[in-house]
Amino acid sequence: MPLGLMIVDNDHVNSFVLKNIILRNYSEAEVKLFPDGEDALKHLDELDKKGQSFPDVILLDIYMPLLDGFEFLDRYVEHFSHKNSLIFAMSSSLNKEDQQRANNYDVVKGFITKPLIYNNIQFIIETYLKDT
Repeated sequence: MPLGLMIVDNDHVNSFVLKNIILRNYSEAEVKLFPDGEDALKHLDELDKKGQSFPDVILLDIYMPLLDGFEFLDRYVEHFSHKNSLIFAMSSSLNKEDQQRANNYDVVKGFITKPLIYNNIQFIIETYLKDT
């Protein structure tokens, strides 16, 4: 089964670059981009209703308009905490309080400072998904 990644980030350039980095190094990966948390949650709800697999990894920007990363996490925990997706919060902010707040969610496996580099993705895949 191909590696499934969801990138939830309103920064279209960052998302595009990140998707290309992933596909260049993991050509079998399926990468879906969502510009806001609301669209991402709707997609996850559709997957859940159809009994389809959730993404292996969700890369979630903390600061987005409409529905920010923390609101996304609140709703994810409420509806999908039984799923096995690995969520990594990301932000260009170095605010330690944001990092701590994100890491307080049991579903969040880590906090990554943007821009993400290939080493971040490689670490996630090799550390958490090497046996999938």
